[in-house]
Amino acid sequence: MLGIDDVRRVVWRRRRAEHHYLGHLTLTDKVVRLSGRESAAGIEATITIPHEAIQRVRVCSADEHVVGEASVVIELADRDPILIRPVDIGPLDLEGLVRRIESARGRTRALAATNSQT
Repeated sequence: MLGIDDVRRVVWRRRRAEHHYLGHLTLTDKVVRLSGRESAAGIEATITIPHEAIQRVRVCSADEHVVGEASVVIELADRDPILIRPVDIGPLDLEGLVRRIESARGRTRALAATNSQT
């Protein structure tokens, strides 16, 4: 069973993609799952990213915005990075989202190391 660490409303897109998706980020002990709908064409998409496939998570640089706003960047091996912008009523905490994802990734690595020793 997957332990869910976080579910939040987000806007996301691949770095080179023109369109964005409005939906949800679900953070579990094994994956980051992004789901959403691109409003112009009505396309729905879901991406499930195993923690092992993530190279780095960081706050964006100046040219990595989603809907004109700062975002969190998930860098993947040999793939376009994914840009994520939380949709919140309160203050935006991009660093907090980076920490949440990195924390879940760290637990996955620790569990894999423990399992490899047994």
